[in-house]
Amino acid sequence: MSVLPVNGLPQWQYLYGKPDITATIRSTQEDFIVDEQLNFAPSGSGEHVLLQIEKRGQNTQYIARQLARLTGLRMRDISYAGLKDRHALTRQWFCFKWPIKQELAWQEWQIEDSRILQVVRHYRKLRLGALKANHFRLTLTDVSQPEALVKRLQLIEAGVPNYYGEQRFGRGGGNLALADSLFGGERITDRQIRGLALSASRSYLFNTVLSQRIDQGLFNQVLDGDILQLDGSGSIFQVETADSTLQQRLLDGDVHPTAPLVGLDGATVSRQAAVFEQQALATYQQWCQGLIEYRLQGARRSIRLVPQQLSTQIQGNSVTLSFALPAGCFATSVLRELASYRDGSRPLAELE
Repeated sequence: MSVLPVNGLPQWQYLYGKPDITATIRSTQEDFIVDEQLNFAPSGSGEHVLLQIEKRGQNTQYIARQLARLTGLRMRDISYAGLKDRHALTRQWFCFKWPIKQELAWQEWQIEDSRILQVVRHYRKLRLGALKANHFRLTLTDVSQPEALVKRLQLIEAGVPNYYGEQRFGRGGGNLALADSLFGGERITDRQIRGLALSASRSYLFNTVLSQRIDQGLFNQVLDGDILQLDGSGSIFQVETADSTLQQRLLDGDVHPTAPLVGLDGATVSRQAAVFEQQALATYQQWCQGLIEYRLQGARRSIRLVPQQLSTQIQGNSVTLSFALPAGCFATSVLRELASYRDGSRPLAELE
């Protein structure tokens, strides 16, 4: 039986209440700028070539295909650290293996709406997720209350819900419909499409637990049996009994509660936290079992996202925000707590 919401995606709970400020994002591609920061410094030598490429209006896989065509390599030989939105100006890194003594005439390459900013050698392949942070510079236009938006930023500095963005779920929740069919017994032979369905369903379950934690007033509360994540680190630890010291560490931003990325094995909560998560996911047991049967590795993800290096600039009814987020986090999760925004790139947008 389907567990999808009847009318599209649910309205996930807001931490600070739904904003009455309205705004538009992506009026132009230059209104949404993203810069990748790798989690390592290129060595300057080695068999692999790293290219930093600036692109407008093109998705990551398009650039990878063009690099494969220009080098004569296979698509799978081109790697990157993460996917970036098409409807933006983004600067990201790509990588492929190339003999040290063989010439690479990259200065002659022409890739539509893109330019190569840097080329540097490295001793190993660029892996997916090898990012320290993504730096955003976002311009919101047609802001109904610019001063009120900037004032609301004072709340944002303490953190926002670390929701997966709606682009993860596909247009109109299409990736979730695929997941529902998959877990209902339908075969999806295309590995990429099946991967999208599995990723979307797991993200949806995470958002569900997070939203219910806010709804029950537990976002900034340590529960008995919780699994907490150290700030600035992927390290997690289990809490047997919540106490005032752990609660203060949470309020100080030193640790963050987590919610599950459902899958096989992985750390699991206990006691009060386990009861809460079981109730939150009770409707989705078929999906949970399906993710385990497809052998996705279980994990935990922080429910709180704290923007770093946050700054603002007001010009008329436009507000420009600059901030950095850890890899895998969504700028739209920050924006949704600031304003009820319209995406100027839709309805044509097909976000990755």
